[in-house]
Amino acid sequence: MVGTTALKRRLSEVNENEEQQNNKIAKMDDSKEELSRNERQERVYKNMRLRRIIKENHGSDVNQLGFFFNNKNFSAPVGIDVRKTFDKRGSVQREQTDTSNVLATVGGCQLNVYDNEHCGDHLDIMSNFDLSLLQDKQEDPVRRELHTFCWLYRENDAWLALAGTDGLIHIVSLANSREINILHGHTKTIHDLQTHPSSDNYILSTSKDGTVRLWDVDAKRCLVIFEADATVTCFDQTGEKFISGNSRGELREWIIPKDIIPIENDDEPLIITKKDSKLFKKYNGDNYIDCIRFANGNVLTKSINGRVEYWNTETEKLIRSFRVRTTENFSRFDVSLDESFICVGNSQGCVFIYNIHTGKLVTELSHRRSTKSVRCCVFTRDCRQVICAGEDGFIWRYDYIDDLTLEEWSNWKKAE
Repeated sequence: MVGTTALKRRLSEVNENEEQQNNKIAKMDDSKEELSRNERQERVYKNMRLRRIIKENHGSDVNQLGFFFNNKNFSAPVGIDVRKTFDKRGSVQREQTDTSNVLATVGGCQLNVYDNEHCGDHLDIMSNFDLSLLQDKQEDPVRRELHTFCWLYRENDAWLALAGTDGLIHIVSLANSREINILHGHTKTIHDLQTHPSSDNYILSTSKDGTVRLWDVDAKRCLVIFEADATVTCFDQTGEKFISGNSRGELREWIIPKDIIPIENDDEPLIITKKDSKLFKKYNGDNYIDCIRFANGNVLTKSINGRVEYWNTETEKLIRSFRVRTTENFSRFDVSLDESFICVGNSQGCVFIYNIHTGKLVTELSHRRSTKSVRCCVFTRDCRQVICAGEDGFIWRYDYIDDLTLEEWSNWKKAE
């Protein structure tokens, strides 16, 4: 009975604390001035502190992480507009298609899937996929490292497309905890996978073999081969074209042919050559492009020297630049779901949050224990957490902490 009482008290505290945080964020205007939504969101970011550290057992760099927001099938408020409700057990109440609590990471030979909302604080592992277990005994397991993945929604299931040094695209079912298909075609390492913005049946893969390929996942076929010497790609919001970047700073726009249908087994994929693409000027100089994202109808391109450039593809006008303090570092950045903020890591273990509209550095997230390169970072749907990962398999989670709790922490330090 004692344990049951303690559990009920803990769940009651979870609900009460969450409600208090909801109210505090909604009423952050302690002065009489009117604050914009972005200004209130900036206050949330400034109040973030390190709350969780996880070390994955593969001991290798975490190359990518990402939440399953499932935006094609689920629509809800984002950022400070999110209001969570809890059931009697303390679990967040959500619709079936709301999978925004599910986080995946790839590093070494492994895919790990986590639940980021278990009674508010934990980051609990849900599933693990080890690519090395599928290898022949004669093959060197070090050569089969996962570099990238993307989410694919299916009714009553979530699929993940995984790829890396073996040049294959592995399709994994989360509900069944097994590999269900392999897409063959690339001959070298795959750097990047992207899901089509309007259909989870199409994905774009970028390989060291000098091609970018558009795939029909259900048909298990490559539809188009783009002769793009690229390191990374990103669909625009319409899904009708994409931008590629390469190791020499080249940025190109590629048009996806209309009315593509699954081809028969004996047909060859359509080939689009480099002369059919549009070459942009080098916004990032001659530096290796490691991440591209669209926001507000414009594009953000990042190079490994820490330069993030925000520009318009139609006018080719540079809107603003963000400079991240770093040595040479491969790091994927993230754009908040309201397309107002970016988070990006550096080679010293820090994460920087910028306001896209103003160019302002909102805050720097750091900790004395976080000293190694950040390879990737992401916002949660409610933007009350930023999760980053990088060298040696470490995952770091920064959480929003309300003013009262920060004051209590400060008093504890003074008392010591």
